[in-house]
Amino acid sequence: MNTPLESQLKLHKKVSLTNLYFNRFLAVRYATAFFLFINLYWAVFLMGSFSIAIVLPIMLIILATLTSFEQIKLYRNHKNHLRYASLFYQIMLISIIALIVSIFTPLFHFFFPFLKNSQEAINILLGIMLTSLVFTILILIKLKKIERNEDKHFKRIQAYQEIIN
Repeated sequence: MNTPLESQLKLHKKVSLTNLYFNRFLAVRYATAFFLFINLYWAVFLMGSFSIAIVLPIMLIILATLTSFEQIKLYRNHKNHLRYASLFYQIMLISIIALIVSIFTPLFHFFFPFLKNSQEAINILLGIMLTSLVFTILILIKLKKIERNEDKHFKRIQAYQEIIN
């Protein structure tokens, strides 16, 4: 029969493992929150400009929200492949590349009607877009590594499991 101390230790080990698996996706959660708010602000500005381009940030907000709910579910049900997160970041990658190209075309005013087409605005947008592009690529790489159990966090989890068993 298990003593209360043994039961408590067993529960602690289980919770620790659950937290370790959940934290594999910490960078994905933070990046998703970052993109959710960036797209939210962009949608608000587009709403004020009465632009039909609002469809893009709203679609990205919906996907980011689905990604967030998928992340929340990970606490109870660990899995390596996150369907919505992968889809969200692939669409973000395509969107960012398209937006970078649009900055240098007449589509600038379609996607950013609230900004003046000046070199300063272009430089700021380009900085934001390139930073977002780097984050998106890094998260896609991280998701692929997690899916194949090649991430550093998984190796730490395995080492921890060896110690506690």
